[in-house]
Amino acid sequence: MKRRAEHHRSPVDEAYVANADHLRRFLSRFLFDFRDIEDLSQEVYLRASKAEKNGPVRSPKAFLFRVARNLALNELSRKSRRLTDFIEDVTVGGDVASPHTLDEQQHGEQRFALFCRAASRLPAQCRRAFLMRKVYGYSHREIAEQLGVSTSTVEKHIATGLYRCNQFMQAMEGVTPSPAQTLQIKESNEGDKSHG
Repeated sequence: MKRRAEHHRSPVDEAYVANADHLRRFLSRFLFDFRDIEDLSQEVYLRASKAEKNGPVRSPKAFLFRVARNLALNELSRKSRRLTDFIEDVTVGGDVASPHTLDEQQHGEQRFALFCRAASRLPAQCRRAFLMRKVYGYSHREIAEQLGVSTSTVEKHIATGLYRCNQFMQAMEGVTPSPAQTLQIKESNEGDKSHG
């Protein structure tokens, strides 16, 4: 007697196997990185399979694409929030704006990441004032109005932000700020003393 190992596939399994390539192409409309597309494709299958265990799924193919769309939109939203948070927490130093060589680009990216880390470690009110000035270009008076503090407090926050970011960058792997950043720190500290 010949024994056949039969593997019974569920409707969602069948739909996924039959449409895996179409599903990846569909996800590529939302995502660009091949690894993200692969990961999300697998997540689509897992979510759809889980849903199928709770009850039969009508139109498994349509269900897979609906799950794919929802997951892709969630992923885009997450990436967008992460990018927004990243931009809000940084200010770009002068030497990363237009790198000329691969080494300069790498160095600029490392300094940029290091500055992001430094800015994220500032106290909340100090970070807000610092980023409003350095990233968004608000005047000291505008920042003071938005935060409900005096302009001299804003100036102190900005000077503290520059000083602490400078100190952090110097401490980490021997990275030092550019001459322009050093000048900004000096000017801010002098301005702070004249208002203190």
